[in-house]
Amino acid sequence: MIELIVQPVGRTRPEDAVFVGSEIAKHFPVRLSAVPSMWPLQPPASAYDWSRMQYRADEVNAWLHRNLEPLLKGGRLALGLVGADAYVPGLNFVFGLADPNLGVATVYTARLESEDHGKYLGRLLKESVHEVGHLLGLGHCSNRSCVMSFSNSLEDVDLKSAYFCDDCKLKLRSLHPSD
Repeated sequence: MIELIVQPVGRTRPEDAVFVGSEIAKHFPVRLSAVPSMWPLQPPASAYDWSRMQYRADEVNAWLHRNLEPLLKGGRLALGLVGADAYVPGLNFVFGLADPNLGVATVYTARLESEDHGKYLGRLLKESVHEVGHLLGLGHCSNRSCVMSFSNSLEDVDLKSAYFCDDCKLKLRSLHPSD
């Protein structure tokens, strides 16, 4: 079974981690157990780019790995829900970033927010499933309704499903046959 820690970071509400932790496993065709942490961590000031008013997503992932390293033993994975905006060099922003080598992914909630709380939670779940999909070995999918399709805008996030297409389900099952 794949074990996932859902970690709130910054101004993310702990109940968002509880929501993702309770819903995410329902979207995977392999056995996944998600455990939300109730104690938010504060993101490192060293990863903040004051000129852009955004965090460097790769630096936040490395920091999260260092902070959760004892908990990641045995192949556990971590998903950070970060209440901020972020980027990686070459992109204006990212909704999330996964680093399979570290076993850590992050989702950045600032651009996912909506006055409609249900819409926000749907976006949060889709991007969480997407990033964990990357941690488990999937790339981006050309099927625009698949959760693994690349999102370059909120419209892209809203249009895709929170579920894997049949091809991505098969890939996940072949990558993780005993899970």
